[in-house]
Amino acid sequence: MISKPRLFSNLEYNGVNTILTQIRRISGFRISVPSFNAIKIASRRLIHSGTLLICIALLSIMSCTVPTSNGVGSPRPTIPSNVDIVPSIRTRDAPPILGARYIKTLGRTGQGAGEFLMPMGLVMDAYGQLYVADAGNNRVQVIDTNGNFVAEFGSFGWREGEFDYPNDVALSLDTIYVADTGNNRVQYCNLINRIFYPITPISGDLQFEGPEGVGIGRNGEVYVVDTLNHRWVQFSRNLAPGLAMGRFGNNRDQFWNPTDLVVNPYGTVYVVDTGNHRIVSYDFSGNPTQAWGEEGGELGQLREPKRLAIDTWNYLYVTDSGNRRIQVFTSEGRAVIEFTVKTLLNPCGIAVSQKGQVFVSDTDAGNIKVFQVIFKQNSTSDTKDVE
Repeated sequence: MISKPRLFSNLEYNGVNTILTQIRRISGFRISVPSFNAIKIASRRLIHSGTLLICIALLSIMSCTVPTSNGVGSPRPTIPSNVDIVPSIRTRDAPPILGARYIKTLGRTGQGAGEFLMPMGLVMDAYGQLYVADAGNNRVQVIDTNGNFVAEFGSFGWREGEFDYPNDVALSLDTIYVADTGNNRVQYCNLINRIFYPITPISGDLQFEGPEGVGIGRNGEVYVVDTLNHRWVQFSRNLAPGLAMGRFGNNRDQFWNPTDLVVNPYGTVYVVDTGNHRIVSYDFSGNPTQAWGEEGGELGQLREPKRLAIDTWNYLYVTDSGNRRIQVFTSEGRAVIEFTVKTLLNPCGIAVSQKGQVFVSDTDAGNIKVFQVIFKQNSTSDTKDVE
């Protein structure tokens, strides 16, 4: 404890000692009484003019670094630039869905820019562009939400960067993955250099046969729906093989020609079991948790479902191809609504924007149908419908 300078009042003296104690505790440095008194004399003069900048500066300087054992301060760590942005897993109450309405159709049958032959899976990027597996044209085509051509990848063949009836696409940051079904492989490339490479299983029992679906997990894992092997396979973000789940059959852990999957923010995997007319879910460890759906045309029943997508509220959108409609389910499997349009012939791929627009590839019609989902939003003052 320093002796009280005659210059200070009791209140000022107590405050000085409190600051000194904090500085000594944080830094381990000793401040001599003369130098401290000199600082305080100058500080009191500044106090008289209405500022406490010196005291604040002292405390802020001492808190900018954390002293190490050798007395050298270590700067605060910075966030690495390669950290992924992943969906939030905080619990939110999903607004009820009132219905959906048809808006417009994108594209037409053909081989030119913005035209399609048997479009299959599709996905939307962060800029609102659609990547479409244009299976009949053996390419991936990129369009905007108005149907304007942006770019294309690939042509028919078996070499890297070529495709044979591609069925699905997925995006992970700046990397695109393509289910190259006819070539029994999945290819990927960086969208900057556009050089394609195959995902190469390291063992014979992980060879693909007719893979039709590909998806991305919460932490960048790559999931492949190995259709004719009746299973799905998980790879790490570095493409090291991991889980391989399923075999032929109709039990909860078996499949009959699965075609697609999606992973929610909690790591739950939802698989479209096309031949068994149902959806099967797995937890993040690969344990089957539930299954819903049976063959039929009623709400909640399915007939050859093809693909599914998940929105920001964790609603699941399933293309019920045999019934020529789209059905929406909760994450627990409860059917919510169904919607369609008379011109929808064979719905296949599906993607949902953050604004609730639903894009559905119509394989037989050679185009993409667009719908708008209508949510009910409640507020403290009134209730209104939002799109």
